[in-house]
Amino acid sequence: MKTPCELVVGKILPTLRASVVKELSNKYHMKQSDIAKSLGITQASVSQYLSATRGGSTKMLEDFPQITRYADEIAKRIVSGETKYQWYGVLCKACKEIREDERFCRLHRVSAKLSGCDICKKH
Repeated sequence: MKTPCELVVGKILPTLRASVVKELSNKYHMKQSDIAKSLGITQASVSQYLSATRGGSTKMLEDFPQITRYADEIAKRIVSGETKYQWYGVLCKACKEIREDERFCRLHRVSAKLSGCDICKKH
């Protein structure tokens, strides 16, 4: 059985992280090394996110369009000079909003092979 948090970590956060990387690279023209430093990841990870060999499920972006909004907000905060400790709250806000979404609840029920589960609605 997978908990909702495991699903967020496995599906949502990689898509959000890939979206932030793409936003910083494409919109703000940041170098891969600067993106890596800002996010606390390796330059190789940034390269993989940009080439879509890591994270960034288009299905997750279709199902949860709010990921794009949160990625944009995080990228803006990074570009404005905020440290990761200042914009981490946006990640928590995104996680909470997405976990409350009925589409996430359905995804959790399917991936965890649960029937009648309503844990997402209780937290």
